Amino acid sequence: MKPTILVVDDDMALTKLYSTALSSRGYRVLVAQNGEEGMAIAETERPDLILLDVMMPEIHGLHVLDILGSIDSLKDTKIIILTALSDVATKEKAVELGAYDFIVKSESSMAEIIDKVHRAVS
Repeated sequence: MKPTILVVDDDMALTKLYSTALSSRGYRVLVAQNGEEGMAIAETERPDLILLDVMMPEIHGLHVLDILGSIDSLKDTKIIILTALSDVATKEKAVELGAYDFIVKSESSMAEIIDKVHRAVS
């Protein structure tokens, strides 16, 4: 069965880009436009991996990370933070809250992101 990746990001152009790149490599891709929607999809679909943005309206991505980490049925789901933020404090907080990896969008190519996704679900 194909691994399922949930992309949670309010930037629809980016989610379309990630979704296309990942699905063309055989992944089943789900998309959420905000943290609330992402948490609901994560609980019902139980993806193998979540790509989670930090700066989103309503619920901050790190708060979503914290909540998802406390849900028993999602304990084994890896979460990669995929953000525009590159500060050390954000990265440290993400790791403290259980992020599997931390990717800065502007510092990573699509190939690097795909590679990290592949390693996370392999």
